[in-house]
Amino acid sequence: MRAHDALRKAFIKFNVPADPYSLMELESFVISSRNKGKNSSNYISLISNLETMLVRQEIENASQISKKIADFVLDLCKDGCS
Repeated sequence: MRAHDALRKAFIKFNVPADPYSLMELESFVISSRNKGKNSSNYISLISNLETMLVRQEIENASQISKKIADFVLDLCKDGCS
């Protein structure tokens, strides 16, 4: 699965709008997080960037939703993402 597709599925699942360019910015964080694990700084950066996106869109519970999105994306990418 491509990281972009995993992100798109996650945003749809959590009913959060996202433009393709924002998703492209997050792809490298997804791939790095998948390769280095949830204890890496890349995973923390992924959550932080997701939270920033959600706060800009005035989404309630942005910190909780950003972690759920990150975990869902990494679950989709457990067999690999490109």
